[in-house]
Amino acid sequence: MIRHSRPFSRLLPVAIAALLAAGVPGGALCHAASPPKAPGSSNPSSQPTIDPQPPLSLEVEVIGLQKNPRGGVASLLFKVSASVGIAEAVVSARTPGDLVFADGSTVKTWNVDLASAGAESIPVDVIVPEDGKYVITAEVGGTVKGKPIRRGAAARLLVGVREPAPKVKDGAIEYPAFPAEGA
Repeated sequence: MIRHSRPFSRLLPVAIAALLAAGVPGGALCHAASPPKAPGSSNPSSQPTIDPQPPLSLEVEVIGLQKNPRGGVASLLFKVSASVGIAEAVVSARTPGDLVFADGSTVKTWNVDLASAGAESIPVDVIVPEDGKYVITAEVGGTVKGKPIRRGAAARLLVGVREPAPKVKDGAIEYPAFPAEGA
């Protein structure tokens, strides 16, 4: 009968360390494989991350403002794009308060052709009677393979006013958790 001076549980860590030091192929199981490198890159973490995008998008952009002594005329651009065919696509926009579109209406709709995917841009003018801060909202809707799809967007329109600068404390911009009363 053979007797060991050390119990087996004490010998196991020594045996594993010896295998790793010797470079035995079984020791490679304990090492994490390095991630593949991007072509032409020396840093494996510099691979681009691609976020999923919805098949339909809408942007509202203020492209110009003709300022008058009171109010003015704002030029907006609604950009609609689709990566798949959208049937019966309709863009609608609404003006807040006393603002009106150039034709005098407060709500406008446009039919856009996105049946074969692609993009459309819709320029429009908005008449602003008084200086102030306004939000122009828009929405696009249609169907994809019989299922409805909708997206919305908004743009802030500042006419004759400026946004107050945010408070800075210790190098960080502070934003209130909720609007102050009366705001």
